[in-house]
Amino acid sequence: MDLIKNKNILVIGAHSDDEVLGLGGMIIKAKKNGSKVFILIVTDSVSTQYSSSEECLHERDSSFESSCTVLGVDEYHRLKFPDMRLDTVEHVKLNEALSHFILDKNIDTVFVHHPYDVNLDHKLLFESVLVLSRPTPDQTITSLFTYYTPSSTEWGGIDRNRIFQPNIFIDIEDVLDKKIEAISKYKSEVRDFPHPRSIKNIRYMAAYFGSQVGLKAAEPFNLVRSVIKR
Repeated sequence: MDLIKNKNILVIGAHSDDEVLGLGGMIIKAKKNGSKVFILIVTDSVSTQYSSSEECLHERDSSFESSCTVLGVDEYHRLKFPDMRLDTVEHVKLNEALSHFILDKNIDTVFVHHPYDVNLDHKLLFESVLVLSRPTPDQTITSLFTYYTPSSTEWGGIDRNRIFQPNIFIDIEDVLDKKIEAISKYKSEVRDFPHPRSIKNIRYMAAYFGSQVGLKAAEPFNLVRSVIKR
């Protein structure tokens, strides 16, 4: 657990609910291991998907706050970039917003979306984080991970070069129920089985990834880079 022990961790998501769907268990475990955990959601999460955006925005923000409270994170923030339209944002503006947050919180560990998710916002966020985490001599980010987002990662893996290939698995058996409690705060986003965002499927996925490494429940990650400094 040293990769998430006593760290300053930033979880970056395009939309509120990504953080708990993808790595709610890791967040709880990291807090138990003495890490600070910050969540940064980059878009408003609703303006493109829902017509009554003000009402939906209030509901989504309330769900985000409630979920983060269950997870026990240190801080949670949401930027105001347009939902499903990060491709309309200047790349440098997105980079600047993320860079400011990373420097301000002295972040050393970052979790971001898989680069081949079906969601374009997810892909663009990965590209920005890859730029910001480039291993220059003064780089503060020492570890970069990508995570699996149900209803996005599995739908993007259309060939073997794009499939999410985890090489880090975190045991979440003892915190899975707490993760489910946090996910359940997003009442408008949870679907009925067999949708990937159903509670039943989230439990199945934890069992599926856990079974790959001899665990009863796990969250999968791909370690892009980790630098061990003297």
